[in-house]
Amino acid sequence: MKTYYMGRFAIDVPVEFKLAVQSHRFQYAEITEVDWPINISRDVARTQMWEARIAEIKKLRCPKTIDKVIMKNNDIRDIGQWCKGVLFYGNYMSSKDGHWEVLIDVGPIALWVKLVGLIEYEQEMLSDIKKIVAAYKPKGSDIYAPLPKAGGFYLKSGVINLPYFEQEETYARFEGPMGMKLRVEMGETHKVEEAGLLDRLAASLAINFAPGVDVDKIRTRKRTVAGLAGQEIVVRLSDKNSKELFFGWDYQGKENSGECPEIKIGVEECPDGDLGEKLELWDKVLNSFRAAF
Repeated sequence: MKTYYMGRFAIDVPVEFKLAVQSHRFQYAEITEVDWPINISRDVARTQMWEARIAEIKKLRCPKTIDKVIMKNNDIRDIGQWCKGVLFYGNYMSSKDGHWEVLIDVGPIALWVKLVGLIEYEQEMLSDIKKIVAAYKPKGSDIYAPLPKAGGFYLKSGVINLPYFEQEETYARFEGPMGMKLRVEMGETHKVEEAGLLDRLAASLAINFAPGVDVDKIRTRKRTVAGLAGQEIVVRLSDKNSKELFFGWDYQGKENSGECPEIKIGVEECPDGDLGEKLELWDKVLNSFRAAF
């Protein structure tokens, strides 16, 4: 099993599963970690990455009454080892919306941070980006050491050592043996849904949501994972052409919480067969899910 940290949680996944996608949004900012190329110098890599993005932005349409799409394109000297930022009109339908994109050299990797807001708050937006980057720590020997009680928010290659404030999202997808595709989704909720996973399944079956598809319930139960009381289903979906297995565990979350976000873990588009082995893998993965701090 290999441990992956994401958001404010960790999960153990069999080594045969490969991470296909992992994305994050933190305090409304989209954050992307990029490995440096190994065949060119870092100075050249930074310049190439930045110039390529500026060229893309210059192709965007301007809002009416606006002469050029880029408002600012300059060095930002008090953030990271090296940093450039661009402020531009990313929505041609509005002259009020501003997009900040910042590229930062944080040592082992490059960090892209993107934030969308109102032009009139451009300095506040940049301050928010600086706060996030100042709290970011790239992977090192002590990255997975226990965090303070307030916790931190894990990305693929680093951690933002800040407590929950607002708007956090995490998505990851793993591709493994026997056609299993594992997904993990977490995000804040402002209103807890009344209907849980089992309720939605029951309603779907009652209205025959997929004509011609038979649903064989293998497991439908309440299941506590990481101390969070959620709901689990395992079903077999059959039509005249194929059979698939679906595994799911949902936790509805608490309002405006980083420690108890809405969580969805599942295996989808999974070919039928090897049910016992797949259930064993599913149980191991689900039982390993835990808070990261």
